[in-house]
Amino acid sequence: MKKVLLLFGKYKWKESRPFDNKDYQYSYEFFYTLCKKNGIQMYRSSYEWYDYKNHIFKYSWIYEGENANWKRVYNIKPDLIFDKTKATPEAYYKKEFIREKYSFINNLEFTKLIDDKLTTSLLFEKWCKKSWLIENKKALPSALAKVKSNKVVLKPLIESGGEGVQILSKKGIVESAKINGPYLVQEFIDSSGGVPGFSRGIHDLRLVFINTKLMYAYIREPKKGSYLANLAQGGSLTIVPKNKLPKSLSTIVKHAHKLFETFDPRVFCIDFMFDEKRKPWVVELNSMPGLFFTPEEKSSMIRMYKELLKIFKRELKLS
Repeated sequence: MKKVLLLFGKYKWKESRPFDNKDYQYSYEFFYTLCKKNGIQMYRSSYEWYDYKNHIFKYSWIYEGENANWKRVYNIKPDLIFDKTKATPEAYYKKEFIREKYSFINNLEFTKLIDDKLTTSLLFEKWCKKSWLIENKKALPSALAKVKSNKVVLKPLIESGGEGVQILSKKGIVESAKINGPYLVQEFIDSSGGVPGFSRGIHDLRLVFINTKLMYAYIREPKKGSYLANLAQGGSLTIVPKNKLPKSLSTIVKHAHKLFETFDPRVFCIDFMFDEKRKPWVVELNSMPGLFFTPEEKSSMIRMYKELLKIFKRELKLS
C-alpha cells in the first residue's frame, strides 16, 4: 500500500493528538478512509517530527478505518507528501530539507509564490488594490499618505488564516497598529454590498481549484462586529452554486490558470471581494484550502476528495 503523508506545522509529539475539533476529525476520517479503499494509507505528521539525518518521520498518526481509532506509528518513509503547513518562514526553511528526499503537493515553489501577498498584488495588478511594503512601524506614515480610503488594511506578508490582519481607521492608526515584521499596507475594500446576484453583506468569496477544475465556491461572512471572514477568525460559510458565480470573475480565473500552468498538480484557491460598484478584487491566494466540510457541504466534500485522490493516484502511478 502506498503512503501519503499530510504534513502540518509545529506540534510536540508527546502532547499531540490527531484533532481537537470533532467536526474536523470527521472530515479527515472520511478522506483517509476513501484513500485507504483505493490503496493509499494516509499519515499525519509535523515537520518537527522529521529526522533530518535519517530522512524519516519519526512519529505519525494514522486512521485505521471506519469505526476504528487513530493510532501512533513510527519511522515513516512516505511515497508522497501533501503539504498543509501554515505559511511561515520556519516552515519554508524546514520543507526545503525534506524535499531533498520527498516529492510535495503542492510544488514548494508554487506554495511560496502564491502565499506571498506582495507577489499576488503584482501578478494580479489589474484586480488587486495596490500594496505598499513596510518593514517597521516607522515606515507606516509614508505608506498611509498614499492610501485614499478612511480605513486601512494591514497584512503580514506571508501569514495565513487571517492571522495578523488588522483593519483600522486611518486616524490614530500609527499608535494602534501592531507591526512586527514585513507588512503590506492596502486600501480598504467596502464589500458590504455583497456578491452580485447571490448575497448582501460584508464577505469574501473563495473559489477552490485543483488544476483548472473549480471544485467548489463559497462565501465567507464575518461574525458580527468583525471584518475578517476567515473560518479561523469566527466567520461563517455558505456554498455558492457554480451557476450563481458572477461572470466578471471569468477573466481573472483564466489569467490565474495561464500564470500557473507550469505547476501540475496544483491545489489552490482565490479569494475575492466585490466593492460598492460590484467590481471584483483579488484579496489573496492560498495554496492550502481546507479539507474540513460541514454535513451540509457533503457533496462538495466528496467532489474535492475524489479529485485529490485522482491526483495522488496519478503521482503514485497507481492504476
